[in-house]
Amino acid sequence: MSISSPPPPPPSTQSPTADLPTLQTYPTTTHSDRTSALRLIADSIAQQRQSASFTLITHPYPLSITILLLGILSQYFDYATFTTTAAGIIMILLLGVRMMTGGYIALAETINFNWLEGPAGLRFGGKKGHGRSPSGGASGNVDPAPILKANSGGNIVNGGGNGKRSRNNSNSSSRGGEAKDVENIVIVSKWGKEEIIGSLVMRVSRKEKKAIIRAWTVKLRYRGKGVGRGLLEEGVRVAKEKGVGKVEFEREHANSHKVLPDIFNGGFERREKKAKDTLVEVLKEQGLGR
Repeated sequence: MSISSPPPPPPSTQSPTADLPTLQTYPTTTHSDRTSALRLIADSIAQQRQSASFTLITHPYPLSITILLLGILSQYFDYATFTTTAAGIIMILLLGVRMMTGGYIALAETINFNWLEGPAGLRFGGKKGHGRSPSGGASGNVDPAPILKANSGGNIVNGGGNGKRSRNNSNSSSRGGEAKDVENIVIVSKWGKEEIIGSLVMRVSRKEKKAIIRAWTVKLRYRGKGVGRGLLEEGVRVAKEKGVGKVEFEREHANSHKVLPDIFNGGFERREKKAKDTLVEVLKEQGLGR
């Protein structure tokens, strides 16, 4: 008597990629998404400190001067004394680099809901920046998203319990019309259901029919994979829906400020040019290019 084996199970009709998380890019109005988007922007500014520090350390000018100084000292000291002296000089130089690039931490701390809702270019102490920021004096603690809420009068107040208004302007009546004309839009790219990996902040003026991009960033490990371009494409699409005919980066966008002299900013300027070129390509694709 033969025993037949059971028939094989039918092949699965489910796609092998069905369980993989998907990338979603969309405008958001939720507090949690906006908080994560602002924190991501603040992190990207803080990361500029690392880039600036590396450039400052490896730039030919300061590197040559340091090597020359150590070479001269090696002629006048024995090995033990030279080693100790050289270590001290290097520590002082690294401390100098830390102080010179500390302004990026202070800049990161300005990215919060006050920045999102405030005037374009709002930076230190409620004043507009001018391409550079003070260096040093940063605490190093980035708190990009204090909880804010609106009171019954429509003013923004601090929701942290101290009862102070974060914006107390005597011209509130004149700014009411401006608020209706201007809309702050936050667009995020979310990987799966939880992780926000990219964000774009855009301010749309219906009166001027113009949109300015105030911030645009992607998490470090996801860069170079098309996420940033997708954010720009979604931003331009949303701007077109609102009747905007011109989209451009704000002159003093979140990552535009530089704390080092121009000679050390070549890498930042190249990235700036690449971002503008990408925006031009996206505008042409969507019929807004010149």
